[in-house]
Amino acid sequence: MTAIEAPFIFSWTGREAIALQVALRMTNDGFAAHLGVAVRTVAAWKAKPSIVPTNELQDVLDAAYRRMTDDPHRVRRFLHVLDSGQSRETTSPVVMAAEMTLMQARIDELQTQLKEQQS
Repeated sequence: MTAIEAPFIFSWTGREAIALQVALRMTNDGFAAHLGVAVRTVAAWKAKPSIVPTNELQDVLDAAYRRMTDDPHRVRRFLHVLDSGQSRETTSPVVMAAEMTLMQARIDELQTQLKEQQS
C-alpha cells in the first residue's frame, strides 16, 4: 500500500479532535487518558465541534496526530470522519488536500504498474 501523506492541521477544533478519536478507535475515557485531559474535555468537543482548544491542547493534539499518521488506515479513517455528513460544497480544505494526495498516490501506483508491464 502506498504511503498517504497526512494533511497539515493548522488549528485544531473539536471537530478535528473527535475525528482523531474515531481514527484511533478510542472511547471518550480512552482518548482522554491518551491525551492526558479530562473526559469532560472530550465530551465538550463532541458537544461543540467549533470549540478551539487552548494552545497547550493544540500541542497535545499535534503530538497524538503525528503518532497516528504512521498508519495509512488511521489517516483514511481520520479523513473519512472529517468528510462525513458534508456536502461537496462545504468540504474541509484539509479533506480536499488529503483527497488530492490520495489521488496522486493512486496515479503514482498506476504509473509504476504501467512501467513494469511495459518492461
